[in-house]
Amino acid sequence: MSIRQTVQDEALQALMKEILVALREKLVEPFSQEINRLARALGELQEQQAAFYRETRELMNQLENRVTETPLVTLTALRDAIQQAKEG
Repeated sequence: MSIRQTVQDEALQALMKEILVALREKLVEPFSQEINRLARALGELQEQQAAFYRETRELMNQLENRVTETPLVTLTALRDAIQQAKEG
């Protein structure tokens, strides 16, 4: 191999290395950073959604309990009103 060929190979390798480094800096790293940002945002959204579902489930349970209690409260109030009418 001649010196001229070695110099050309080294120049070609240096140019390829420069292109690959620039490609990594300009395309791969920003893309990777954006993917990481989106993954974090998605994780936060999933946590918020889970909290929303837990809160909704709790509110539904409370509503169910109130609906279940309503006839009892109504009947008790009716009974008390009838007793007061008898006494009065």
